[in-house]
Amino acid sequence: MLAIAMSALLTISIACSNNDTEDVLHTPTPITTVSPEIALIARQLTIAYLSDKPWGFFGATCDQWIEIDYAWNPDTSEQSPDERVTVVFERLQERILGPQNLLFRVDVDSGTVQGDNQSETSERLGVAEGCDKW
Repeated sequence: MLAIAMSALLTISIACSNNDTEDVLHTPTPITTVSPEIALIARQLTIAYLSDKPWGFFGATCDQWIEIDYAWNPDTSEQSPDERVTVVFERLQERILGPQNLLFRVDVDSGTVQGDNQSETSERLGVAEGCDKW
């Protein structure tokens, strides 16, 4: 009788531990906030990345467009499970061109910046003479 009880207990224990493991494996890794210092570094890397991208035909660069038409708040920066930091620039209310938010994904360790600013209906948003494609 003791052997049957032990066997049942072991079976229940294994079943419970398997369910816990499956739940952990299928639970998405949450996006986490980053420190203000890391957020600032990610923003600086984004601005540096945009500093050599041309804005129109008059000698300006895309970082200048961002600085003129958008605001940045470190509280909107997040870190994804792949360790990249999302930098969000929000269009100023008095500005009418450009998407409401511009997103860039930054690998702070390598300095790699990738824009995430494509519209659902086209490859580019078609604003700011090409800065949106970066």
